[in-house]
Amino acid sequence: MFISTLLLIPWIVFGFRHPENKYLGLRQTRKSLLTLLIVEIAFFTLLILLLDKPDPNVAGQGSFAWMYMFFYEKGIFPLLTLTENFNPVSDAIIDKDYKWLYLLTALFMDYIILKLISPAIFNFRKQRNENDR
Repeated sequence: MFISTLLLIPWIVFGFRHPENKYLGLRQTRKSLLTLLIVEIAFFTLLILLLDKPDPNVAGQGSFAWMYMFFYEKGIFPLLTLTENFNPVSDAIIDKDYKWLYLLTALFMDYIILKLISPAIFNFRKQRNENDR
């Protein structure tokens, strides 16, 4: 299983336990989203600090995307898939100079995942089914 997706489990459970909360279109509170932001930034910072120096003799050493593709997949895979379609060289540029784009992509993916797994979607389907009867 992918590690960064597992980090979202407490927020998914919180959304189902407290469906009355609503902030930024999610079933979360401001405090819970701030906690998610802090956890995501801390996890990203920890991975950056654990990254080794680039070594031309070892393939992938010093590359954030190569070293942590299964630890930080929700930030790496969507961004690299999108950039590979437009400019195949851009993934190396992002990995070298713009690692913070992985963090922004991961935060965006967090929002999408929490929105898709929101109890509001399930309630909407239930209400629609009750109205059809």
